[in-house]
Amino acid sequence: MTAAYEQIEELIRERHREAAAAVQRARETKIQQLKNSQSFALGSAGGNGATGAKPENETVATVIHRTFATVADYGANPDETGGSDDLERRVLDAYQQTRRASNRLSLTLVGGFAGSGKSEFARFLSAVTGWTILDKDTLTRALVEQLLLAHGGDINDRHTPLYQEKVRPYEYRCLLDAAMENLKAGVSTVLTAPFLKEFADEAWLRRVQNRCAALQAAFTVVWVKCDVESMYDYISFRGAARDTWKLNNWDEYLATIDPDFEPQFPHYTVDNRLNAAVALADQAREIAMRMQS
Repeated sequence: MTAAYEQIEELIRERHREAAAAVQRARETKIQQLKNSQSFALGSAGGNGATGAKPENETVATVIHRTFATVADYGANPDETGGSDDLERRVLDAYQQTRRASNRLSLTLVGGFAGSGKSEFARFLSAVTGWTILDKDTLTRALVEQLLLAHGGDINDRHTPLYQEKVRPYEYRCLLDAAMENLKAGVSTVLTAPFLKEFADEAWLRRVQNRCAALQAAFTVVWVKCDVESMYDYISFRGAARDTWKLNNWDEYLATIDPDFEPQFPHYTVDNRLNAAVALADQAREIAMRMQS
């Protein structure tokens, strides 16, 4: 039985090798056909090193198809559906969808104090527009916790000089760099984080605005404003470990913030006092339409 099982396993492996070899032969055939077509174009142009049609005159779909002539699928199971043809189709579909979209490329920063409702607003804004959302806690929390541990700190620390000076600057740099990579790829993005120091620093905001302008992307600042009672209720409700110090030292925490703060930089203010969810949704729709106009 053992010998029979090993023979079956070897037959399966042989089948996989044959399938991979067939894929490789097909790939090499496509590449050769591509080379032959390029050689023909060179010859028809008089042999002066110029192709019959300039690359910029080719359709993007043609270029994508030519590119995928060099792509092969090396999946573990040759019976699985998909492969390079399926990937090519999905890439073409995504490109065509992008071309149909008329919205201007944009970066939107959504800030506010803990418990203000900024993440909820950012998620709603993303749902309305289809823009990608990057949440600071989702994107950087695991890294932040490990950095705090490496420095001998508490993973839930968000208030001591250790976090403020050794961790926070790099956390926000990662967040912004990720957004810029999205813009370079043509993906409009919503960033949500407190942005307390950043929104108080007009020079920082101008630098981000200039980086967006270089990528021909609109730059928008949104500040979510909320009363302290509602913030306390929401922080208590979500029960996040990183909020433990705030809840246990609420008066001390309030002494470190200005509930009436608003950025001096041009911005939108979302009034989320009393956690007015319906008004918040209406404001989200209005802002989305204004930024698209």
